[in-house]
Amino acid sequence: MTMKTTRFGTKALLLCLAIVQALVFLPPQAGGSKTATAEERSTVATWMWNTYAIWRDKDKTLDYLTQNGVNLVYLQVDEEIPVDVYRTFIKEAGSRGIEIHALGGKPYWALPDRQGELYKFIYWVKAYNNSSRSAERFSGIHLDVEPYVLPQWNTDQETMIGYWMDTLSGFVEEVKSDSYLTTGADFPVWLDWFLVPDGNGGTTTLIDWFYGRLDQITLMAYIDNADGIIKAVEKELHQAAGKPVIIGMETMNNYEANTSFYDKGRAQLMSELNTVVQTLSGHPSYAGYAIHEYDSWVALRD
Repeated sequence: MTMKTTRFGTKALLLCLAIVQALVFLPPQAGGSKTATAEERSTVATWMWNTYAIWRDKDKTLDYLTQNGVNLVYLQVDEEIPVDVYRTFIKEAGSRGIEIHALGGKPYWALPDRQGELYKFIYWVKAYNNSSRSAERFSGIHLDVEPYVLPQWNTDQETMIGYWMDTLSGFVEEVKSDSYLTTGADFPVWLDWFLVPDGNGGTTTLIDWFYGRLDQITLMAYIDNADGIIKAVEKELHQAAGKPVIIGMETMNNYEANTSFYDKGRAQLMSELNTVVQTLSGHPSYAGYAIHEYDSWVALRD
């Protein structure tokens, strides 16, 4: 039988091929395995607080990210770095399947009289994206605001929680007002302890309230063993009800016992990480993991 090709048929064929390509392309696992598994399709992220790495060691940085299966980077915005450096890095990262989200945050951004800095950060990202080509743009904004480290948290916790909620609401509203950027943020694993108004006359947990407003949540499960990490995020994953949750792990020396893989090395990190992934990968809200942070991860002993 002779098949007649029409314009519609050609388009349909190309669309099918594109879908097949998208389904079979999977990033490598952090351990280097090429086996296509569910874990490989999930997010592998890292924080990059030292933005100079994309300028000083761009190729080395991109190679490390690629070799370790990273497909999402929270990149701190440093306005002193030329915009062309961001454009080049984001474009080259994108060609390797790596998304870049603009990272920013200070604990005091939750205070009403300091939120001007938050909005300045958002405006900078939007202005940068508007002046850049599609392949050079940030695809999201990631917030790290931790007001619980401020002294006011210990003296007036209820007010500080209200400020934090207002900060996140304002963040999402401003970002979404004229963009499709993904909104994400970092949170500790104990926010299910706090009850807040749900807006419908009842109450909900603080983490559930944040779930309802952000596109993406990263839980800072900074514990140095898989069992502890899994137990710490069980409630939050259940409450997420399908909202994507990324599990963060620590490699920095934070001088707190049992919270970091800093002194345990890369092999121990990967062993515990594999247990976490295998245990949680079937959960509908588990979206992947993130390593905090890039420089300390690279420096881990083998």
